[in-house]
Amino acid sequence: MTEETEVYVYHRKAPDFAGDRLFPLNRLKELYPAVYAEAVRKYTGREWLLDVVIPPLGCLWNDAVHFSLMHPSLIYESLLDAGIKCGGREIEWFEVPLAAAARQPSVLYINSSGALSETKAFLPGDFETVSGPRVKELSGMPEINISYYRDCAANGSQALLFKRAPHLLVNGEIDVRGCRVFDWKDQ
Repeated sequence: MTEETEVYVYHRKAPDFAGDRLFPLNRLKELYPAVYAEAVRKYTGREWLLDVVIPPLGCLWNDAVHFSLMHPSLIYESLLDAGIKCGGREIEWFEVPLAAAARQPSVLYINSSGALSETKAFLPGDFETVSGPRVKELSGMPEINISYYRDCAANGSQALLFKRAPHLLVNGEIDVRGCRVFDWKDQ
């Protein structure tokens, strides 16, 4: 890929991140138990997800590193537009070239049906092969995610950033040396 056509995916940088690798949650449990304990809290009420297998990868949900296809500034603006107060909150993100992330076994999780939350199982159409053009096509904010943000704002619940949006799932560790780190309010 040339610089003009480089496709990127995004991973939220933990405030206490150290080192140069992104690890799947289950690997953090082995390497950094305290970091794991903090990170696994996002599954409170959804603990069943920790045991779900990603069929195309043959690994558990938390044996994969999850990437957003949407630029973080789009997430930030969509949250604000929906009425969720994230104002001046700084959140840093890694911008990772798709080609670097997809060197490991990877798959696109389309996540358009919302069936996983209801059935606790993936549907056959939930996954697609990774390609730059498809990532670009799916990198917008889905209306279903905007609606979810609005519902969260209306009932005062905490919004999950990509609950109804496509993800890139990578089975393995990702080297982030040389990757741009930026605040989600920035382009």
